[in-house]
Amino acid sequence: MSSQKVRRKLCASMLNGLLLLGLTSGAPSAPNKAQAQNGFQPLTPVRSACPVRLGGVFTMGLGENQDPVEASAQNGTKLSPDNAQWIGNNCDVVAISPNCLTPNTYPAIRKAHPLFSPLLYVYASCLSENPNAEGNVGGWTPAMKAHVLTDANGKEIPYPTPGGHWMDFGSIAWAHLWRDRVLQLVSQYGADGVVAAELPINNTFLPEKPGKYPDFAARAEATLRWLRAARAQGRFFMVPEALGFDRPAGHPTLPPPLQADAPALKNRLWDDYFPYIDGAWVEDWVEPYWTGKPLSEAEWERQQEAAERYSLNALFFIAAGAYHNPAELEYALASFLLIEHRQGRLAFQPMPLYPGQRNDIGFSLRIMREEVQRYSNYFNVPLGLPLQERHKVPTTGGMVWRRTFQNGAVYVNPSDTRTLTLNFGSPMQRLNHRLVRKIVLPPHSGAILLYQQTGD
Repeated sequence: MSSQKVRRKLCASMLNGLLLLGLTSGAPSAPNKAQAQNGFQPLTPVRSACPVRLGGVFTMGLGENQDPVEASAQNGTKLSPDNAQWIGNNCDVVAISPNCLTPNTYPAIRKAHPLFSPLLYVYASCLSENPNAEGNVGGWTPAMKAHVLTDANGKEIPYPTPGGHWMDFGSIAWAHLWRDRVLQLVSQYGADGVVAAELPINNTFLPEKPGKYPDFAARAEATLRWLRAARAQGRFFMVPEALGFDRPAGHPTLPPPLQADAPALKNRLWDDYFPYIDGAWVEDWVEPYWTGKPLSEAEWERQQEAAERYSLNALFFIAAGAYHNPAELEYALASFLLIEHRQGRLAFQPMPLYPGQRNDIGFSLRIMREEVQRYSNYFNVPLGLPLQERHKVPTTGGMVWRRTFQNGAVYVNPSDTRTLTLNFGSPMQRLNHRLVRKIVLPPHSGAILLYQQTGD
């Protein structure tokens, strides 16, 4: 099979072989009570043999131009037919700025791939007079000036590009206007919902402090008001950028439904915002691309519980994980596989960090295509279906996280200090095809292992 063969065909052929060997079960899982209450149903897996699901937010490398850093969203470059076909064949969840789409783009992909979940990438706290601007919900009129963001002296805080305006992200009126525009856009482009970027809590681009929101606590409260007012439950999925959601809420939070219980998120903003969102875009999964350093074990655990919360409830979770090398990629993917739950609204976005490249290069669709081809054995590892939830087991050096699948197992050591050693009773196959009876997991590392097939 050539490297240009699509991922769906590769995984389908793997699955067919496993079915012949009696190694997989095609029975879909029954929806749980929380899913039924929310009206969301889990999506039947389309690549059961390959549990790494792909997707993400893409702002570069969308057009015919082969330049991976072509600023597609900034330039309004339309998604090319070839890239649209690749998305359909390889991705479960994708968010793209409306100005890079036509009204037929997403419906055409979904016609060929009914389980595909299309989202629009839009900004929550800015509005442009240019209707074709990146991430713009549109609808600017002079009356909108009543809702712009001001400094301590009541003057509008300038936007970095002409025609743009920072909007008052604590304004209920602005939230309602934004919601109404989003409803029009998802209908126009055939999208399921939106990835909402630059919420009050994570808008890092403001040149100065807004007069009404001088500190983090004020922004956190403004975010809660905005999410509540912008909510249109059952009409579009709200998937916010989740930077800052792991911060303490500053007050006790209400206990979530049983299926969404997450002890590490108690009294944090994840719990505060849970009733008003349908998932999260986590662009700092395991290792933020802007630091190039792994998260602490405590931060890692909070991300795991947040991902499990949305995955178990058939909601959205986009995990954008950065890496410098194959070992770091394996750690990010192993962490992802610990919480994968056979539904197509959970997706991994590779964020490679290579010398001489910008650190946000992972937002390029062209780069993602190259990475999926380069690390095909990672992204297409035929583990089959998970047989259990993640759990800790003892090993030499301490406890390690493990999850077994039909055709292998995943181990993760998120510790900040401990190195762990695992010994196996029979050889296991690593992603580089090497057979091992022992592996050593240094801090912040993981291993994805396949059982040795009979006769090997």
